[in-house]
Amino acid sequence: MRRLLGSICVLVTVVAAPAAAQVGGTDLAPWPEALPAADVPNEAQARGVEHCRQARVRCVAGLARRLKRQFKRFDASCDHRAVISYSYLQITRGLLADMRGPRPGLVRHRRYMAYLITNFSNRYFRAFRNNARGRPVTRAWQITFDTAAESDAQAGQEVMLFSNVHVQHDLPFAYEKMGIETRSGRSRKPDHDAVNEINARVFDGIEKYIAAHYDPSFGLIDIPFVPAEEVAALELVKSWREQAWRSAERLLAADSPEERAEVAATIRETSTRWAEMISSGSTPGYREIRDEYCRTH
Repeated sequence: MRRLLGSICVLVTVVAAPAAAQVGGTDLAPWPEALPAADVPNEAQARGVEHCRQARVRCVAGLARRLKRQFKRFDASCDHRAVISYSYLQITRGLLADMRGPRPGLVRHRRYMAYLITNFSNRYFRAFRNNARGRPVTRAWQITFDTAAESDAQAGQEVMLFSNVHVQHDLPFAYEKMGIETRSGRSRKPDHDAVNEINARVFDGIEKYIAAHYDPSFGLIDIPFVPAEEVAALELVKSWREQAWRSAERLLAADSPEERAEVAATIRETSTRWAEMISSGSTPGYREIRDEYCRTH
């Protein structure tokens, strides 16, 4: 994990602005907010989807319940996918707490976000179902599942693999369906950027829980008074989220089916290359060490 995060530290200096390192509840460096959204067609507008036919905060509460059930199933058998579902559950709970809280919260357009979050998560669960039934999934998801099922990877790699494919691959297509502008043409990017702060708020708790129950190496991210590795992980996810927004802009602005297909291919290729990099490198025999650690913790 330390080797992976060392590479991330280098990459973040390229893809993100320097971090004003505030860890533990505050977004690190809100550089995405300084990047203006592009003007795109706004014909696509949020609408009812599976598990959220009417826009309500309870749609997100329902997602949290589904993730909790999935997590409990994986946790009971020390399935390595437990670290993925636990991370997603805690992020969802962070979103839910903000959306249930007093206005104005971080998330301003709560009805829209209820649709978006549900549509986004439907893609996650669809990938799990398809993989379980032997159906094809996108290459980045396949690498994520294969790593969890059989490799000697660390938990940090598995969490980053999930973040990469769900954000860089799934999120642009969720935005394409739900739209990224209001009917009056106002950008919804402030709500998109708000999720970065929610991620920062919940990350420390995720890291501590995974280190205590599944993989002690995950705790290497949190070095007292030296937040560089935790900053790097959060800033990398933030850069992936910014890339997802820009990919959605290109999908919505495509002038022809051929142009859209080219954008979609680039999205798949980008998430696959990241998955290949993150999954590379492991310690032989570490899977057995992690499994024994999980059984005793």
